[in-house]
Amino acid sequence: MPQFKPFKGIRPTEDTAKEFVTSSVDRYSQGEIESYIKQTAHSFLHVIKPTFDPLLQNDTNRFLQVRENLDEYIKNKILVQDKSSFYIYQVIQPNGSQIKGLLGLVNIEDYRNNTIKKHEETLSKRVELFAEYLKGVDFHAEPVLLTYPPAQRVDLLMHAEMNKTPVLKIENPDGSQHLLWKVDNRLTIKQMKESIERLPQLYIADGHHRMESSDQYTTHATSLETDEVYGDEAFNYTLAMLVSNEELIINDYNRVIKDLNGLTTQEFLTRLEDYFDILPKGEELFLPTKKHHILMYLDKTFYSLYSKTEKCTTEGLCELDTYVFEETLLKPILNIHDTRNDKRVNFVYGTSCKEGIEELKNTVDTQDYVAGFAFYPVNVEDLQLIADLGLKMPPKSTYIEPKPLSGFAIYDLKE
Repeated sequence: MPQFKPFKGIRPTEDTAKEFVTSSVDRYSQGEIESYIKQTAHSFLHVIKPTFDPLLQNDTNRFLQVRENLDEYIKNKILVQDKSSFYIYQVIQPNGSQIKGLLGLVNIEDYRNNTIKKHEETLSKRVELFAEYLKGVDFHAEPVLLTYPPAQRVDLLMHAEMNKTPVLKIENPDGSQHLLWKVDNRLTIKQMKESIERLPQLYIADGHHRMESSDQYTTHATSLETDEVYGDEAFNYTLAMLVSNEELIINDYNRVIKDLNGLTTQEFLTRLEDYFDILPKGEELFLPTKKHHILMYLDKTFYSLYSKTEKCTTEGLCELDTYVFEETLLKPILNIHDTRNDKRVNFVYGTSCKEGIEELKNTVDTQDYVAGFAFYPVNVEDLQLIADLGLKMPPKSTYIEPKPLSGFAIYDLKE
């Protein structure tokens, strides 16, 4: 059963939160980052500014400067540190949908022994880069997103706390609201901890690279210890947000390709008939309606592709349209065998609505691509099945929400 424990969160105050908390840095362009920093005095982007400062050439110096910035913010009371707590994080989206999660710490050993299960391969270069970052900054500002089957006791405890006034509440420019409750009552902490630790396992929904980087950080920190390591040291844990799989939102993650491998459009369509039933839809913009129904946009025309499921027989993976797509279209027809590194294919995250399809269409029409493909979102049962079987999804098979903001509750690995 997985360990779960509270932590002394570092967070903005009610007065500083609106300016300090930001979206994840990878959601901004370089120009947007520069503009945000100029328009605000104190934000999480200011803290991590050395990581993209062209004047600092050495990564070690960059990361150490980030840590100094965080310490300075604490010293100047822009940020405060709580006593040991759990936190409840809720996102209310502009359409009214609500998602809540429980913030705490999970043990890296549970990841190593597969009590925390993964379903996605990681890119070594990206893992190593973030591990080096952690070694310099010694804090987590964004949690790994974990999911679990519905647990009524956990929900009841969270709802009881959410009847109280949140310690932080901000509205993002996109219209979403983000709320944070601090849970520091000893009895409630004990009840929450026991409830989570009764679960047989947790599943990584989003944040495979952060978890793997945390594993490397733990190995590194352990190697530096001169005293015996008992497993309860701060560096053995990573920040996580637990969300019930009933509330998890899984959107589509779509593909665009640059060429048809020397085939004409008609030759390509003929090859596709070996694996799909094809229905031309003209200019009719639509959404895939179920598993094994794929949208294709090619030569200004939309097509419905219905997979001939007998062509795929791999248990578990054949439930995933991204896998079917690779095995029956990318590899045999387009000669694309490594979607992580082949520059002929790229990824466009979806929104599970027609706006996402419009974005896919516009990407093909205005950039150097010849076709786009959209998928029905992976369901959480298939995500967990893949993890239980010890298999890995193709890269970027899911775009999962909520996407927590950066800096709402920071975990100090020097705690």
